[in-house]
Amino acid sequence: MLTVKRDTSATRSRVWEVIADGWTYSQWVVGNSRMRAVDPGWPAVGSTIEHSIGVWPLLLDDITVVQDCRPLEELVLLAKGRPLGKARITLRLFDIDGGCRIEMAEVPVGAPMGWVPHRLALLAVVPRNRECTRRLAALAERRTPDDAE
Repeated sequence: MLTVKRDTSATRSRVWEVIADGWTYSQWVVGNSRMRAVDPGWPAVGSTIEHSIGVWPLLLDDITVVQDCRPLEELVLLAKGRPLGKARITLRLFDIDGGCRIEMAEVPVGAPMGWVPHRLALLAVVPRNRECTRRLAALAERRTPDDAE
């Protein structure tokens, strides 16, 4: 599993605010074109977000489930990219001087994506996750205390 890392000037709590707001996923998760529903308990273990992937009008409605959550530290998701298969995504946050380090890793789970050779899967996932972490950092960096409710 290859982990993509991105340092941001945003604090860990600011990055977590974005992650913990399920409605923001279509803004920073590459390929996620729109949100349809967010479980009120998000991001508690077992909670879900319903989203669509693709470009209109070629959209697939899908669901992502929280498998593990340690607020401000780690979120493990199972994205059920039907009919392509599932992926386990792990996001980790670390304090660094002047901000936060975001780490993102993704591995295919089960058929049919689980059958794809590991190196080939990484060719698709690594650039995508670099862009995801870039977008996540940008969202966290532009927030101000006035944005919080």
